[in-house]
Amino acid sequence: MARHMLTRAQLKDPYCEIPLARYVAFLEDAAAIDGDPHFAARVGTGFRPSHLGPVGLLFNSSSSLHRGLNRLARFLMAWQGGTAVRVHSEEDLLIWDYRLEDPELWPRQQDNEFTVAATLAIARDAFGRSARPLEIHLEHKRPEDASEAARIFGLQPLYGAPANRLVFDLREADRPHRQEDRDLIAILERHVDDLYQPAGDGDGLLGKVRTLIGLHLSEGRIGLPLIAAELNISTRTLQRRLAAHDTSLRTLIQERRMDLAQVHLRQGRSSNAEIARALGYSDSTAFWRAFKSHTGVSPSEFRPGR
Repeated sequence: MARHMLTRAQLKDPYCEIPLARYVAFLEDAAAIDGDPHFAARVGTGFRPSHLGPVGLLFNSSSSLHRGLNRLARFLMAWQGGTAVRVHSEEDLLIWDYRLEDPELWPRQQDNEFTVAATLAIARDAFGRSARPLEIHLEHKRPEDASEAARIFGLQPLYGAPANRLVFDLREADRPHRQEDRDLIAILERHVDDLYQPAGDGDGLLGKVRTLIGLHLSEGRIGLPLIAAELNISTRTLQRRLAAHDTSLRTLIQERRMDLAQVHLRQGRSSNAEIARALGYSDSTAFWRAFKSHTGVSPSEFRPGR
């Protein structure tokens, strides 16, 4: 704890905030010291909704797994910065995606496995067999011996995925387990909103929009309707609120693309074509032109040693 500048006083405060990079590094270090490559996954299996305070109570009060995961995703992005979480359906599947946005925040195997294991644990606790996943995806590489991970998760994960993912049967995820108390849900949501109101831009809008941009960037179809729908507001309202911050969605997308492009180029591990795909450009030429226009130099000139 001292190595990562964490104190016992912080542990006693359930609302204490610490830098995400420090938290991720702490988990990696703890696993190394313990000599257990799946240290955080084992910790995650013991996670319970009560450990999340009012958010856990809100999750436990949800009528179905689908509704519970939607609420959990909404508040997780509020209380943990730099995190992209999405719950969506594809045909007969319900998919929960989680990843840290900063590509330089690596290694992060422990955070990946802890979050997946903890989410599974609270889902099983609240929704039983409806929370039995069909697939588990992890973004880090497959270990030499993957049998222990399969035992911990109850299913062999698929490794090297674009994001950490839990895949459920949609019909089971929508199966009602309890009747929701509307008054209780309303009180809890107001309380959690007050607790986790993001700081910085008043209403927290810019942080939320930037998170959603990072989540959808590689899809190449980000627009006002998509982001407004994710935020449950109209496109005109989103435009007006962004204008009040002297910015626009197009500006925020361009800023995010250029920030990530510079990270990828400094790392030197990806080609222009790979970076273009990751950032949602149609091809490497479109990426080259955008980067040159924004920075005044070409991607090749920006790369280290060029």
